Formats: sequence, C-alpha cells, structure tokens
Amino acid sequence: MSDSSFIFKHLSDLLAYLELPMDEKYDLTPSFLLQVPLHYAQKIEKNNPLDPLLLQILPLLEEKKQKSGFTKDPVGDINATQEPGILQKYNSRALVISTCACSLHCRFCFRKHFNYESTEALPNRLDRWLGSHPDVHEIIFSGGDPLFTSPSFFKKLTDSVLKHETVKTIRFHSRLPVTDPDRLEPLLPILKTIPLKKNAILVSHVNHAKELDEKSSALYKTLREARFTLLNQSVLLRGINDTVKALVDLSYKLFSQGVLPYYLHQLDKAEGTSHFEVPDSQAIHLLENIRIELPGYLVPRLVREIANEKSKTPLC
Repeated sequence: MSDSSFIFKHLSDLLAYLELPMDEKYDLTPSFLLQVPLHYAQKIEKNNPLDPLLLQILPLLEEKKQKSGFTKDPVGDINATQEPGILQKYNSRALVISTCACSLHCRFCFRKHFNYESTEALPNRLDRWLGSHPDVHEIIFSGGDPLFTSPSFFKKLTDSVLKHETVKTIRFHSRLPVTDPDRLEPLLPILKTIPLKKNAILVSHVNHAKELDEKSSALYKTLREARFTLLNQSVLLRGINDTVKALVDLSYKLFSQGVLPYYLHQLDKAEGTSHFEVPDSQAIHLLENIRIELPGYLVPRLVREIANEKSKTPLC
C-alpha cells in the first residue's frame, strides 16, 4: 500500500494490514468511527496487538461500559460556549472549535461526544466576537484538528483573528505532525505568515516516542524556522505511556525534534474512556521519578482539566 492519502475506516482492513487476527473484544460497529491514516498505521509494529500506537486507536467493546464520573462533557465545553464554535474558560484567552474533523480518531478523545455545529460562518462570527471582546489576547484553535481543514477556510479563519490588534498570540493544537504530516503541506504558506504578525505557537499532541519520525522532524524544523514556538502535550494512558521509560523517551525524542514538553494530562473522563485511566497516585509517582531522570526543562507539568475551573489543576 503506497497511497499516502489512504485512511483506514474499517477495522477488518486495518487488522489485515497489521497482520492481526480479529478478536472478540474489538467493537466492529463503534459509534465513534474508526479513522486511521496510512502514515500513522505504518508506524505500528505488525503482528503486535499491544503496540502502544495501536492501543490508542483500536475500538473496543469496553468503550460501551458505563462508569461513574465519566460523562459526555468532561471538561465543561457546553458551559464555556459563548457562541457556536467559540468557548471561553480562562481569562484573556478564547478557544475556537475550528472543525469537527481529525486525521486520527483517538479512542480516548474527550470530544468524542461533542455536538459539533457547522463552521462555515465561523470566520465572520469570530471576527464580530473579537471586536466586542478586546480583553481576549490569545486565540487557541482546536477542534477536531484545526489544521485538518482546507487552505481557503483556514486562511479565512486566521485572517479573522490577525486583523485584531488586541489579539497578541495565536495558538494551534494539532495531532497532524505525527498522524498525517503531508496534509499540512498546503497550509504551510499560510502558517509561515502568522509569526510575522503575532506570537505563534503550535502545541502538538504526541503520546509516545514511536509517533515521532523523520517527517515530523522536518515539519517541526520548518515551523521553527518560521518562528513558531513548539510545545507538546500528552495524555497519560494506561498500558501505552504509563512507565518512566516511555515518558523519558518521549521527552528526549521531542527535544531532539525541537519541541518542548508542556503538559502531561490526566485523562479527561469522557464516557467510554475509563479503560485508559491511570490513578492519580501512580501518575504522581511517575512524575517524581521522571524528574530524577530528566533535566527540568524536559519535565512536563502533570495536570487535570476540571470543568468550570479557571485554570488547569496541577497534581504535583
């Protein structure tokens, strides 16, 4: 298989490609659909059902289990919505739900139940909203994946922010550098213009060192040369990156590609994700141990997002 744009949408096709048998624990009809780009699948070790990249995207029947404390809106997106697609949780910052689309459907996604609305009118809506909110100094583009959009829509969206002098910083949260970096190529000419006008930040979402490769390294180099600040956030996931070695390896590999670890999130308790949960006591113990192994600038902050709180909550 050589078509770099190919996306696996059927579990049977993905398992065949990875030389894995069907298993009764897999969910063949998940409500949160399977979506895995070929680039990501190529990094999964074949014939290994416990590969840490595979475990992030395999739909399991376990997702259908209900567990107390796990909800459809674990981080309070509904209460934070100012207008469709515009959320504000923290002072001086606003978050924009740029699109419902992602290149990769992670099974632990905290917005897997989010009620996305059409984004066609979002650039004009955001322009008007910022005009009446001069206290907002940073716009955070999220989604879905804000870089998984067409160049024309992306330019309209960013232009609607760039024209406001009150906004000093634009931040993008994206998984594309490691899931499907070729999809970013058409946006690079637009992205490169942003640091000429505003502070520009890319926060990648990388959970395991195996996700990083030559393509991510080249992309990060291009963005650094364009004067982007590059940060990373990870989610602590049971059986995937919940060891000292996995977290240390991730920090070192991120740094080798010019990216600084930023946050290590405790799992957002979205319905159907409880099998990924790592207890707080174990998470704190892990952080204490990676502090011993890493220089301070490579130790991410262990945090949890609590609905309706005015900041992330540090756990240690």
